[in-house]
Amino acid sequence: MSAKTIGLLVSVAVLALAACAKKAETPGAAQDGEAVAEAPAIEVNEGEPIDADVTLTVPATVMAGAEIGLSFTGPANRGDYIDIVPRGYTQTSGELNYIYIPAAAKGEKLRALTAPGDYDVRYVLELAGSRIIKAVQPLTITAAFATLTAPSAASGAEPLSIEWTGPGNPGDYIDVVPAGYATTSGEIAYAYTASGNPVKFSAPGAAGAYEIRYVIEGPGGRKVLASSPLAVALPVANLTAPETARKDAKLIVEYEGPMRSGDYIDLVKKGYVATSGELSYFYADGKSANELEMPAEPGAYEIRYVMEAPGGRIILDRQAIEVR
Repeated sequence: MSAKTIGLLVSVAVLALAACAKKAETPGAAQDGEAVAEAPAIEVNEGEPIDADVTLTVPATVMAGAEIGLSFTGPANRGDYIDIVPRGYTQTSGELNYIYIPAAAKGEKLRALTAPGDYDVRYVLELAGSRIIKAVQPLTITAAFATLTAPSAASGAEPLSIEWTGPGNPGDYIDVVPAGYATTSGEIAYAYTASGNPVKFSAPGAAGAYEIRYVIEGPGGRKVLASSPLAVALPVANLTAPETARKDAKLIVEYEGPMRSGDYIDLVKKGYVATSGELSYFYADGKSANELEMPAEPGAYEIRYVMEAPGGRIILDRQAIEVR
C-alpha cells in the first residue's frame, strides 16, 4: 500500500504535562474521562543526565489505537522515555511502543496498541548508559469496534459511497479486497477515514466477490474491525465502426459503455492484449472527439473499449477492422 499518512484525531482525555519542578497533585491512574487542569509545559534537561523522583499519571483504560493522555514529573533528561509493555514486564528493551520525553514535551502523543489487553506504562530513566524504571502505571486497552454501511453489489469501477462508524484513529482506512483476503496490505482500493464520512472510492473492475473492510492502524499492527461483502459484475460496452478503413484515415467510432473516469477507445494490432502501447485512442467521456487515426501500415487491427478501474484496466468490447 502507499503511505497512509493523513488521519483523524480520536477524542480522548488529554492530560497536560506537568512542570518538572512541580509534583502532580494526584499521581497514579486517572479515572476514565477525568479532566486534568492544564499545566505549564515541562522543561527538558539538555545537560548532564540526572536522577530524580518521578510521578506518572495515565488513564485506567483507553481504546485500541487511541492516543494516551498522560502527565508526569521527573528529571526529563533527553534520553528518558515513556513506554508501553505487557503487564508485569520488567526489561528495559523490547517495548511495544514508546515516546521520548522531548517529543512528549512538544505535545506529541503516545499511541495505544491495536491489540486489547493489560499493559503497563512506564517512565524509563536513561542514566550513564543504564536504564532505570522509575514509575509504572497499569493501562487496560479495550477493543475497538467499527461498522460499515456499504452497497452489497456494484458494477465494475462504479463509484462507491461507504458510511462508517469506528475509532477514526490516525491512519485508519476503509479498503476493498478479494473475498477471504486476510492481509492488511495489497488492497485494490482504499480511502482514509480522515477523508470524511462517507468515504468514497471505486469498485474493482473485474467481476467477482470482494470485501469492504474497516482497518485500524496503530502500534502493534493493523487489525480488521469490520467487513461487508461486495459482488461486482462486469459492465457492458458496445462499439460501432466500419469493418474496413483506409490507411492514415481518421475513423469515427460510436460507443456505449459505463464511461468511468479514464475510460478510452483505442486501436491496436489484432491479438494485442496489453492495455498500454496503443496506436491511437480517444477518451470515452462523451466530450472528446470520437475518432481514431488509422495506421500507415495495412493489416488486421482491433478497436477496443478499455475501462479504467482499480485493480487494472478491463477490455469490455472489441471490434475487428481491416486497414487497407
